[in-house]
Amino acid sequence: MAILNTSVFYSSAYWVMPQRGKQISYFKSVYKILLVLCSYLAFKTAITVSLLHFNIIEHTSLYQNSFAYIISAIWRSSYFIFLGIAFWFSRMSILSEQELRKKELEEQKLKMSILDMKIAYFKSRINPHVLFNALNFLYSESLDLSKELSKGILTLSEILRYSLRDIEDDGKSLLIEEIAQIKNLILLNQFRFGKEIHFIHHEKGVTKTHKIVPLILITLVENALKFGEMTDEHNPIKLNIEVNNGKLRVSLENKKKTETLLSVEGYGIGLKFITYQLDRYYQKDYILKIDDKEEFYTVTLEINI
Repeated sequence: MAILNTSVFYSSAYWVMPQRGKQISYFKSVYKILLVLCSYLAFKTAITVSLLHFNIIEHTSLYQNSFAYIISAIWRSSYFIFLGIAFWFSRMSILSEQELRKKELEEQKLKMSILDMKIAYFKSRINPHVLFNALNFLYSESLDLSKELSKGILTLSEILRYSLRDIEDDGKSLLIEEIAQIKNLILLNQFRFGKEIHFIHHEKGVTKTHKIVPLILITLVENALKFGEMTDEHNPIKLNIEVNNGKLRVSLENKKKTETLLSVEGYGIGLKFITYQLDRYYQKDYILKIDDKEEFYTVTLEINI
């Protein structure tokens, strides 16, 4: 009887109900359920008669009350048919969820591959050696003309060298190097706009062992310099970098420029790049919060490093 009940269960799950990729035909399903019920009743009756014949059981309701026997058999088989169909629904739900996650993962990998190709394409458009040779030439020629100009060219060369260099296998670089290039970026903007830039920078707990995916913090600062108000001494751009117990916390606040940000070329591209890099390398090990108020723009980033 255990084998018979098990057979009804699996018949309902894998024969009565359609398998993945096929549509449900209610007429066929009802027809198959009736076949299962009849087969169950026939096999159970045959088993009961055999048990009586060999004196394994002494009495049964088969002969005493046939109607009650049939109702009991139908009820028992319906119970296992219901379990089989419930198992089918659970199985199809799990398979659908797995297939959906697989498709989402494939789409995410495809988007990452496309973005990687775009980044590689833009990098390949500029030959680093030609660019650095040109910058070195401009640097040497500007030494006798202006110390500030030559220092600005050298600073630009260092930033480009950092952004175009080959990164390590884990895709990360030292945090102190990223901070050094942030300082170079601030210095470069001071060369461009004079000493009127008001930028406050604090860092705490950063050591030579801490690493981060490159250009994330630089892009944040670049956005603040590009879209923020740099010349207001009462509302300077504020950058705080702190590492504590393996967690990097970055806070960046700037006052917005008066013009509409949406009209500025490149608005939103840097944030998309940052989000992409964070999702790719840190997944759930980061928190990015953006507080976009009417007058001020604040970004808070926490990363488990």
